[in-house]
Amino acid sequence: MHQLKRLALTALVTCMLSAPVNAQQYRFNYSKLFTQMKNNAEEGHPDIKVAFFFQQHASSNICKIDKAWMEKEEHYEEFVIPASQELIVPLDNNLRKVAPLVYINTEEGKQCDFSMVVMTKQPLSGDVNYDQIKRLMPQMDKMLDDLGGMFSSWFSPDVIGLTLEFSDLGNGIIPVTNGRDISIVQGKALVKLADLKPDAVLHLPKATFRTLPLVEKN
Repeated sequence: MHQLKRLALTALVTCMLSAPVNAQQYRFNYSKLFTQMKNNAEEGHPDIKVAFFFQQHASSNICKIDKAWMEKEEHYEEFVIPASQELIVPLDNNLRKVAPLVYINTEEGKQCDFSMVVMTKQPLSGDVNYDQIKRLMPQMDKMLDDLGGMFSSWFSPDVIGLTLEFSDLGNGIIPVTNGRDISIVQGKALVKLADLKPDAVLHLPKATFRTLPLVEKN
């Protein structure tokens, strides 16, 4: 995420995240999460979503969520946490009005930061061609603009490609038909559309854990 959007979203996250109740428990107001999640129901980015994770402060590795739930007075509901460790919170306007508190317990002994990302709804896998990458980019750009507010598109760099993240994969390459192979460094590959030919095909070594925007650096 480019610098200006990152600054805006970082400020937003800081407002959303309260001080931990203890070393590994975090508390949010549901309405603050709802404000960002509602973008997933808007038009213009059918293949893209806003997603919530916790990442280790020192390494940016994904933290394990031991338990997550919301409560308001006598009402209590626990969330199901998938293997990806994404914090999936229901999008419900009635819940926004009730405004329950959302609690998250992360793995003990690790300092974790709240992370809000823009990513594809489905992982990429197998052979991925130029047109697939090109189709995702304006959707990501639209979602970033929606998150940044009505004037963000005036000063925000465009999405220029994709950032592919792979779990349990260190360094390697992504073979590219009719193009130059792309390096995987510490489980991450940067795919710039301008570096690909229109008939290029990427042969992914495994399904992506997350597919994020690659934006132009200032």
